Formats: sequence, C-alpha cells, structure tokens
Amino acid sequence: MKLWLVVLILILSFQPRTQAQSPSPGFDIVFDIDWTTFYSIKNPDEHKGDPQLRTVEGNTYRHTDFLPEIIEALMHRHPDVRISFFSGGTKSRNETLLSQVYLSDGRSLLQVTHRVFSKDHLQVVSQDETLSFPSRFKKNLSLVMPEALPARTILIDDQTDFAVKPHKAVSSLGLFDYFKSFDPSLAGKPYAPASFEAWNMERNKALLWLAMLDTALENARVHGDLATEAQIQWNQHPQNRFTLEKGRTLIAHPKAPACGRVF
Repeated sequence: MKLWLVVLILILSFQPRTQAQSPSPGFDIVFDIDWTTFYSIKNPDEHKGDPQLRTVEGNTYRHTDFLPEIIEALMHRHPDVRISFFSGGTKSRNETLLSQVYLSDGRSLLQVTHRVFSKDHLQVVSQDETLSFPSRFKKNLSLVMPEALPARTILIDDQTDFAVKPHKAVSSLGLFDYFKSFDPSLAGKPYAPASFEAWNMERNKALLWLAMLDTALENARVHGDLATEAQIQWNQHPQNRFTLEKGRTLIAHPKAPACGRVF
C-alpha cells in the first residue's frame, strides 16, 4: 500500500497546472486600432473608389497606409513576433475590421493576429466621467496577456497613457485625420496637418513603425528587452526621412537574407 501511495503522489506532482501560464519566449507587439492602424472617415462620399475604405456597423474606416505590408514584413523578418490588436471598440467591430484587410497571400489580418482585445478587456480605473478616456480606462496587458513578458512586449497607441506598468507603450505618431492630399486651406484647423511634410509623415507613419521596430527587435535579441529598445528608437528616430526610407526598403524586401539581416 505504501508503494502505491508513493507512486500516486509522484504522478500527481508531475501533472501540469492548468491555471498557470508559462512566460512566452517570443516578442509581442500590440497595436491600437482607432487613430493608429485605422482612421474613422467622417465624409465617406468624398473618398469613393478608395479600395482601403471599410464600412463596419454603420461607420466607415480606412486602414493606415502600408498596414498589411508592414505586418507582413514583421512576420517574415521576425517569425518569433506575435501581432495583437487592442482597441476600445466592440469585439464585433474590431474583428470585422481586421478580417477585411488582406496580406499578399490572401490571409486576413484577423487570421494572422495572435490576440484581439476589445472594449470588454479594458480595465476600469475610475468612474469620474470628467476625466479623459485613457484616465478612466486602461489597456492592462498583465491582465489580458499574463504570458507576455513586459520587457518583450510593446504597445503602439496614439494614447500612451493607456499602458499600465510594468508594460510600456510608444506613440503611434498619428496626429491628424485622414486627408487624401495636403490642403493648405485647412492648416491650423483641429486634426489637420499644418504643412505638406506633416501630412506626408502622417500618411507614412507605418513605415516609421516598421523601421524602428526592426532595429529594436534586432537589438532586443542581444538582451531580450524589446520595450526599452523600442522607446530608444522612438526617442531618437521618430520622424526623419532616413527612417522613412528604411521602412520603404523593408517592405520592398521583407525577407531577411540567409546570411544575416542587413539592418
């Protein structure tokens, strides 16, 4: 009897713990949706014929230029990266939007996305309606992605205040509404670019993300700290033409050479 008891104890001691989640060794990049990867289009009739327009639940959206291309480049160059999305929109809205944007191989963003978080995943930290939305609600990645190590995770959001320590966020660099072309008559109005250069950077912000993330991921492979490396890149190279051109090169040649990466 004693022998059987010992065997039973040993068997039970090696059973997996279903409640615990092991830390993930990969890297996690979490993108916001509104004002980051998608624009809300106020006057859709002015943009008829634009293939990037999507109408979901009565509202019209346009995905940020180069969005599918930069996701595809990240996947090719960094296969250990998981792409997720976190937005305060509804689950149905978020998933439908992502299901309507396609990579070159025909898969949708929803199909290649690791996780999609929505309004129900926001952490309520205040009931004071006089406060800003990011002051009342947080995107607490520790709650929704407990397996994601903070040092190996970065949130890209137009409102970096959404992040909760120890996780970090960097700006989406988006400041304006979507404009097909630069209109100097609108300069100075809310959410309108004041110069052609500002308009151009807005339209190409995804290329900036790609260039800076690629460098941050390469550096993070040395010491594992993607969050710090991303913040360094965003502080040093946020909006310049060299970063922009690197992004263009990476989407043109998304697969890294077998002998090592160029950048």
